[in-house]
Amino acid sequence: MTTQPLTMSSTVAARRGVGFLTSEAQERPVKLTSHGKPVAVVVSAAEYDEQRRLLRDAELKVLSIAADLVADRSTMLTIDDARERLLAAG
Repeated sequence: MTTQPLTMSSTVAARRGVGFLTSEAQERPVKLTSHGKPVAVVVSAAEYDEQRRLLRDAELKVLSIAADLVADRSTMLTIDDARERLLAAG
């Protein structure tokens, strides 16, 4: 989702009800606040699944790169070289 979240206090969200939150979350994230501070975000199931998939893909990529670096550990790399390899693989 690329749309800006709808921000509302948890008190207003409670008054409007779960149906309102779930309906809005289908269109965009709903950021709930308490005393002006963010406390929770409600997103659609599809958005949640997509975010989990992206995170899992990123985790696998990092693990793969780390394994490659460990395999090459006989060669010392500078921080800049390691960062360059990470960015090139990304």
